[in-house]
Amino acid sequence: MKNPNIIVGDYTYYDDFENIENFEKNVKYHFDFVDDKLIIGKFCMIASDVKFIMNGANHLTDSLSTYPFAIFGKGWENAMDGKNYPKKGNINIGNDVWIGYNAEII
Repeated sequence: MKNPNIIVGDYTYYDDFENIENFEKNVKYHFDFVDDKLIIGKFCMIASDVKFIMNGANHLTDSLSTYPFAIFGKGWENAMDGKNYPKKGNINIGNDVWIGYNAEII
């Protein structure tokens, strides 16, 4: 793994119909500034096209707009000061877990 916020236990493997290098592209909305982690235990089996939806997919729901102005810069960096984006925490997958084809983990 190239991303230090993806932690995978020993003997866990991922299968992909095209290329096993595709695993990280299936970890969606995993932005550095959110600082959440995907933690997968030992002896897990992850099938092709499994997607992990991380906290970066969340939007403000108690604001004037749900649009994420602040992450695009161009003078909007402080547009959502005082607001906290919803955060569900890390995704933790235990040991000896099988995740089947095309599953979505949120």
